[in-house]
Formats: sequence, C-alpha cells, structure tokens
Amino acid sequence: MKISIAVPSFNYGRYLGDCLSSIQSQSYPDFEVLIADGGSNDESMDIIREYCDLDQRFRLVSNKDQGQADAVDKAFREAQGDILCFLNADDLFLCKDVFETIVETFDSYGNISLVSAEGYYVDAGGKYIKPVNLRYHPMDNMGWMKYRTAVLQPATFWRREVYQQTPFNKEFHYVFDALFFYEAYQHFSWLSIPKAVAGYRLHEENKSVTVRPKRILELAKLEQHKFGRFSIRAGYLLFIYLLVEVASKIPVIDRHLTRMIYLLVNSISFMSAYRLPGI
Repeated sequence: MKISIAVPSFNYGRYLGDCLSSIQSQSYPDFEVLIADGGSNDESMDIIREYCDLDQRFRLVSNKDQGQADAVDKAFREAQGDILCFLNADDLFLCKDVFETIVETFDSYGNISLVSAEGYYVDAGGKYIKPVNLRYHPMDNMGWMKYRTAVLQPATFWRREVYQQTPFNKEFHYVFDALFFYEAYQHFSWLSIPKAVAGYRLHEENKSVTVRPKRILELAKLEQHKFGRFSIRAGYLLFIYLLVEVASKIPVIDRHLTRMIYLLVNSISFMSAYRLPGI
C-alpha cells in the first residue's frame, strides 16, 4: 500500500527541512513526496532540490500555483499512492512509525475510508507546547462534524477514491480542507485513532490562527454551503466579517480590537455548543 504525501511550500524554508526530514525518516518505505512550491524566494528551493537529488521518492511537481488548495491539487494529480495526505511545509510528523500505523489501520479496517490521528502543537522552534484537543466540549459527541470540523489535518489520511469524489474546492484559500473533510464525512466511513502523529506548528504567519477578514468571509461561505445561503450561522459570520474588516483598519489598536473580537466570538461559540460558529 503506497502513501502519497503532498507538501505545499511557499517561503517556509526555515521549517521545510524539519517537515521533509520527518517524512524521510519514516520506517515504512513505500511512499512518495510530491512537493508543490508556489515560487519561494527564500532557501526553500535549495532544500527541495537537495531532497529530490538524494531521494527519488521526493519530487518537485510544481513551482507555480494559485494558492494552497491549488498547490495540493497539483500534487495529488501526480499521486500514485493508495493513501493520500498533505503535510504543510511548517508542520511535521512526530514519530517514525506514522505510516506503519496508518497502513496497519487501513488494513485492519477494510471498510474505513479516512483515518484521523492526534497530534501536538509545537512552537516556531519545534518545541512541544501541548496536545491538540479539538473535541474539548462536553457535547462534542453530538453531531460534531455538522457544526465544527474538528479534524487535525496533518494527522488525517484517506483513500484515493475519497479525493477523486470530493476534490478540494480551489475557490477557498483558508478553509478548503475544512470543506473537504465536511464533504468526506457525509459520504465516507471515518475512524479516529488515539495516537499522536503530527506536529502542528504555531507561529505568527500561520494563516489558520490569525484573525483575517478574508478567512472569516470564507468561514461564512462554508456555513452557507452547509446550512444554506440565508442561514443564521452564515449571516452571523458575515456580520463578524464586516466587524473585523472595520476593526482591522483602525490605526494603532487594530490588532487589539480584532483579538478581542476573536476571543468574544469563540467564547460565545463554545457556550452555545457551536450552534453559533467560531472563527
């Protein structure tokens, strides 16, 4: 069973070596690494060439794209594996038996199409911060995927046919993976395993943890997709988007205001058991 790992890369050279090394060190040898670089002008390309020259399982498939979703899609179009996943250039695998564990799980559960494991947050220097706990609410077992896509992306693997039937929507830049996992959950069987396999790196440039109006607008569009164009959840996030858009343009205090909005919205979301969405 071959594993294809897509690695989207763009100016994350300071993290890319750790990412690729964590793949190369896997004890399970039957894998390929498909790297799609978006035109990096830092040390990324030197690192990519080094791995591609030394290990034939590593391959640069693109050096131009229209964003992360397009980069990963370009890689998956070249994929020959039975199992797919993608690892961002700033993330990494935490242990050497990740692929062994995933292959054994798929072999043991022949009817399972997706396997999602666990992981840790790590800082910019690679130091462990804390376990990633995506299902921390007492009511998270009550239809959690409908209201909140609680999936650790770098720790999730799926069979080839899942992506063939539910490819990434390249109109989304920030939440394309959340939409993919939501669609996959509707149509395929899913298994979670209690093993920490991935490090999710937190740093200032991480687009998933910054308060950006465009990301909130995409979250609103995701809610429209799930609950309808005129749903309360979508309208609520559109209002939050406008609020953050205004706050982000106020000099000096813009970061403080957007951070306050972030904390308030996510607190309300938690207290409502995610009936109102977070950001």
